[in-house]
Amino acid sequence: MSSRIVALLTDFGHRDPFVGIMKGVMLSINPDLQLIDISHAITPQRIREAAIVLSTTYQYFPPHTIFLVVVDPGVGGTRRPIVVETAEHVFVAPDNGVLGPALEQVEVRRAIHATETRYFRQPISRTFHGRDVFAPLAAWLSRGAQAHEMGTTIDDLQRLELPRPRVEASGEVAGEVIYQDHFGNLITNIAEAWVTELWGPPPWHGLEAHIDASVIRGLDSHYAQRSPQELGIIIDSWGLFEIFTYTGSAARATGAVEGSPVRIRHGHTLTERDERAGERPAL
Repeated sequence: MSSRIVALLTDFGHRDPFVGIMKGVMLSINPDLQLIDISHAITPQRIREAAIVLSTTYQYFPPHTIFLVVVDPGVGGTRRPIVVETAEHVFVAPDNGVLGPALEQVEVRRAIHATETRYFRQPISRTFHGRDVFAPLAAWLSRGAQAHEMGTTIDDLQRLELPRPRVEASGEVAGEVIYQDHFGNLITNIAEAWVTELWGPPPWHGLEAHIDASVIRGLDSHYAQRSPQELGIIIDSWGLFEIFTYTGSAARATGAVEGSPVRIRHGHTLTERDERAGERPAL
């Protein structure tokens, strides 16, 4: 699947030259590439954080985009470099689970363990496979190289699973913080679509959210609905419940971190449908 677009997601930051070097390698192979930065500010070695960002991002890109994901704490070890083809996109990444949440949402047509060294840059460094393995794979794919020519087909991809919200016996929805953005907003794994299945469409009168020692009452339609420094809860652009502080940081205000529990309830009696629902997908 050839493409002019390669979208990059790494934990390399911008202080070091690593991202620029990868781009130089790719442009040397295909000068016509359009390189898009999703983010290079993933917390170092945080595979789950990268998986969340990718799973909430890829669907906004044109068909045939190649996603190059290098968050690779196992570089130089036994983890496999992989190329995964779906109906609309191609993903190039280490086989460490980082593609799992995104691939749950699509049909995987082919997964390849990339072993053909003619598609790698030589010599291969022990510490920088982003430059020597993953970037060249993406660039050659962009020029029309076929994924099946790059190695052997596999059916045992590592798949990271995100935590899933659940319905408690009391009727409360129990989830957790899965991501903190640049503004200190706390994004949960509780999806509006799932809550709508349970409670019906909003407005949910008497909604109340609990996070650590903080209690938030009422669902907001925009950030400025709250007073400065006041905690609020809103459905964000990913379709997830997000806890915020208007003109402040919800993370600082609550002391919550990734994994902190979040409970949401409203003036609602548990129904048989809720009891049957059990655990549901997070995203």
